[in-house]
Amino acid sequence: MKNREPERDDRASLLALLAALDASPRSLRRDDCGDYAINGKHGHVYADGSGYLLCVTTGESPRSWTGVKRRLGFGQLRQNGDDEGSLQLDRLPAPHEAAAIRDALGIRKRRTMTSEGLSQLRAARNAANLAFHSRTSI
Repeated sequence: MKNREPERDDRASLLALLAALDASPRSLRRDDCGDYAINGKHGHVYADGSGYLLCVTTGESPRSWTGVKRRLGFGQLRQNGDDEGSLQLDRLPAPHEAAAIRDALGIRKRRTMTSEGLSQLRAARNAANLAFHSRTSI
């Protein structure tokens, strides 16, 4: 039987990072191996026990990867490829670092709604539900 405790610790750690990044909760998913990761368009983040492993794939030129390394210089470089690599972060990021991580990895920012926006969304949802139920009850 697989020990689930490290998996819970990883998920809890990634939830803390998700909050620090102010990232969308939908970014936290399991990968192909079943491990939790925060996914973005240009990479992903894993919990590694003592911190976080930022895996970045630019898919562009080596110059682009060089720019990412410069912007994420607060992390410790672990792997350095031509246009991809990984950095380790041993703590939760500061707000300006969180913005740099979200930008470099393409992680969506959490959506915040004003009370006016929420009321408009509820009204639109209610109107859509009313229209749907009136069509299906015929």
